[in-house]
Amino acid sequence: MTDPKRLLAAYRRDGFVVVPPITPHEIWAPLTGELPSVLAEEGPQRFFEEDGTTVRAVYGLHRRGGPWQALAEASPLTALARLLLGEDMYVYQWKVNPKAARHGDRWQWHRDFDFWRAADGMRRPAALTAAVFLDEVTEENGPLRLIPGTHADPPTTAAPSGNDGRGESGESGSEAGDWAWITSNRNAYALPDPSAEELARTRAVHEATGPAGTVVLFHGNLVHSSGPNRSSRARTLALISYNAVSNAPPADHPAARQDLFVSHDAKPLPVGDDGYQGVSAK
Repeated sequence: MTDPKRLLAAYRRDGFVVVPPITPHEIWAPLTGELPSVLAEEGPQRFFEEDGTTVRAVYGLHRRGGPWQALAEASPLTALARLLLGEDMYVYQWKVNPKAARHGDRWQWHRDFDFWRAADGMRRPAALTAAVFLDEVTEENGPLRLIPGTHADPPTTAAPSGNDGRGESGESGSEAGDWAWITSNRNAYALPDPSAEELARTRAVHEATGPAGTVVLFHGNLVHSSGPNRSSRARTLALISYNAVSNAPPADHPAARQDLFVSHDAKPLPVGDDGYQGVSAK
């Protein structure tokens, strides 16, 4: 489904849309060529599974140029994200989740906005994430699981108890290494299991699968997760989060994460006409 009016209607109803490859192969394919070096690059931007060797996530890709910048800022993906968001936007966060074959673990049910509000002071869930499949995604290799309509629910008012990223002193960590909790498979801002199970039971679950190049765009308040990769093939997602310029977190938020994790440059992205600009988001 690529018709702009239908995409917008589906996004408003369900909180997500799944679209076939809309960005030319020559724009996103170079990312797969650079991926091994990105995963091998040591530094605080890289986080691991519990085995300590399998890369779970790499942040800070908004600071890279080349194909990383082109996909996020100068592709049909940008125009579609702008249509769905409905206002001027900027790249808020850019990361990859390389769910390694047989070793990539689950991500618990959660809402991204709960993280963004607590960590960065984001005021409202006027943000969305575009997940670009860099590999074929199947039912066996840990696809995104989305619960339709949950984007319209009130945001979570408090985080569950557990590791909330604070040390023994109770202060939020200021060093990048202190933020490993955000990539844990047992994070503090995951929904409690009974709540997530009830949502999944009553509203059903959509598993997003498709060939490389497929894109899932989902609302910042949508409940989603992914299971472990038990297949023999990797499942890498390029995850670009766009935030409304009007929703940029306050610069003086006491626990704001550094630029390693999120961009603090809220200059609006220029968006050309890629077939989505003739549809009103009003």
